[in-house]
This record gives sequence, structure tokens and C-alpha cells, in this order.
Amino acid sequence: MIRDAAVLAFGLVAGALLAPLAARKAIRAPPIRAPGVKAWRMSKWVKYGGIIRTQGICGDFDKMPSSTAQQTAEALAKIDDILNAAGVTRAHLIAVTIFLKDMNTFEEMNGVYDKWVDPNGLPTRLCVEAKLGHNAAVEIRVEAWCAE
Repeated sequence: MIRDAAVLAFGLVAGALLAPLAARKAIRAPPIRAPGVKAWRMSKWVKYGGIIRTQGICGDFDKMPSSTAQQTAEALAKIDDILNAAGVTRAHLIAVTIFLKDMNTFEEMNGVYDKWVDPNGLPTRLCVEAKLGHNAAVEIRVEAWCAE
């Protein structure tokens, strides 16, 4: 009986020690990457460990004049294309990060964003003012969960 208890205890300890290793092996599969516009510099999105992360996505800031609302709508349309290519929807969003060139355009951006976001899968959101390159008024990055 003592021997059976010792074998059982050893099995429980070994299982507890090996379970994290098995879990780590499952996550160690290489990430899936989609080349970005500047493929030598970044990926458009990366799928790894059940999460999809995008690069910062901008609208067409070469159009002049160009509003924050227009650039937000264009960026969100590009994000929809990325989510579709990765096999997920807006309901899979976990987090959205929005960079605005001018925080005074916050409500203008929200007018577009609020119509776009899935109310049944609301992600966390961070919105900050940032110095953006070129004529970009907004840049958006998302993270979504996905099946492996």
C-alpha cells in the first residue's frame, strides 16, 4: 500500500512537472507571418500562440484633403481585410490601440469606430495622441484571438 502511494505521488509530481513543458511545446510552433508593404522591415500581421497582432494600419494619407474620419474608415477597412485573411472576425478582437495625430479629432474618429466595432465582442481599447509620420491622422493596431 505504501508502495502504491509512492508510485501515485511520483506520478502526480512528474505530471505536474511535465505539463508546463508539454504546454510550452504546443506554443513553440513557428509564427505565421503575412508580409507587409515593407516586407524587409515588418509583417502586416503575425499569428502566434492563438493571437493575431497587426502592424499599425493607416488610411490613405496621400489624399488631400484627408480627414481623420476618412483615414479611420480606410484603416478599419484594411483591418477587416487582415482579419478575414487570418480567418477571424471583429468579434475576435481582444485589444485595439489607436494613435491620433491630434486628440481634438477624438470624437471624429469615434464616430467611425463606434459604427465599426462589434458590440458583442468589445475589445479593450487604448487611444493616445502621437506624432505620426507623413500626413497620417490616425494609426490603428489590433490584436485578436484565433484557433491554432
